Amino acid sequence: MEDKFSDLVQQNLFSESPDIPYLKSIIESNLELNSEDTNELIYSITLKLNSSLFPPVTGIELILTEGCNLACSYCFEKDMAGHSKMPRNIAAKAIDLLIDYSNDCSELHITYFGGEPLLNYSVMRYITEYAQEQSSLRNKSINFNMTTNGTLLNRSIVEYLSSNKIKVLVSVDGLRRTHDKHRKDKNGNGTFDRVYKNLKLLKEKQPWIGIKMTIMPIECKYLFDDVINLYNMGVNQFLIGPATGVSWSAQTINTYLSQLEKLYEWYFSYPRSDLRINEFDEIENKPFFGCHAGRTNIAVGIDGQISPCSKILAINNTNLLSKLGNVYLGLTNFKNRLRLNECSELHVECERMGISEEYRGGCYASNYYETGSLFIPSMKDHNFDKARHSLSEKFQQLKRITN
Repeated sequence: MEDKFSDLVQQNLFSESPDIPYLKSIIESNLELNSEDTNELIYSITLKLNSSLFPPVTGIELILTEGCNLACSYCFEKDMAGHSKMPRNIAAKAIDLLIDYSNDCSELHITYFGGEPLLNYSVMRYITEYAQEQSSLRNKSINFNMTTNGTLLNRSIVEYLSSNKIKVLVSVDGLRRTHDKHRKDKNGNGTFDRVYKNLKLLKEKQPWIGIKMTIMPIECKYLFDDVINLYNMGVNQFLIGPATGVSWSAQTINTYLSQLEKLYEWYFSYPRSDLRINEFDEIENKPFFGCHAGRTNIAVGIDGQISPCSKILAINNTNLLSKLGNVYLGLTNFKNRLRLNECSELHVECERMGISEEYRGGCYASNYYETGSLFIPSMKDHNFDKARHSLSEKFQQLKRITN
């Protein structure tokens, strides 16, 4: 049955705009299948084609809800409509798809995302247990992660997260003066005190605390002091990144880079076993252009539509940019996945701009916010990346001289 329609499915899926309703109607009329059986047939053929053409998918972001209890000024998801939540059946389908598309890979990654994922805590619990059960049946292991604003954590939730080994990354942009400037609740009140209280609660069960810092231009002058003090308050790991979709002047870029250099010097001058700054430790030259979005990682929206990543999904969640498919039929948009994997357009643009030897194209979403295209590099991101590499080389030289 599959062989008979495999060529038809393949031809359709490699078209510029796959016509899935037409494909389904042809199969249903010729094989006299119902809609569910037709979906299963297309899913099976699509899975085989993806497995033969592309890398395995090993990571998935689940957008458990579009809603959030905060009103952060820089939020890249602020244009997502409504407060809808992902239902159990779609979440389960997403897990099934991840396991199917992982091929022979035994270690998988699930990230709970939003909005604020804890607003859909019941589905998060359900899907955690479902994923554990299904992965065990296929001899695979799951690493769970969650990105949260930290305001809804309580003792019961923290205990559940701990017992199920769900690693929590909390969004904290700095000390109170920095954090409360942009991370406010719906009433316009700052959230630092609530988040810090819950961080201490989390640390009782998860001793290693990681935070995600989004740096706004006007607050970048506080970066060094904020990191030092947050470390002294119990934070162990920092993911630091400049805010996207906002304007950075030459002056604020220089201030940010000088703060990074100061922080870099402090970090490597006094190594600490209880501290990690990802942006300094994970500087690497990838063997491919672009990133893992659409390559080994995907994001699933509340309605089951599949995007390369949560940031790209948030650009327009009603008409997905570079849509890959849905949880019912699989990754059906082969042209889009091919563009993300080959990344020839981004490579050409980097060559045209003279940065292809030192840069791998950066974040697709950041590119889009600055240039209007996933495949034209953001020069702001390039400059930040170049500065981090320069810092790394500088301190590696100092280490060699010292040793």
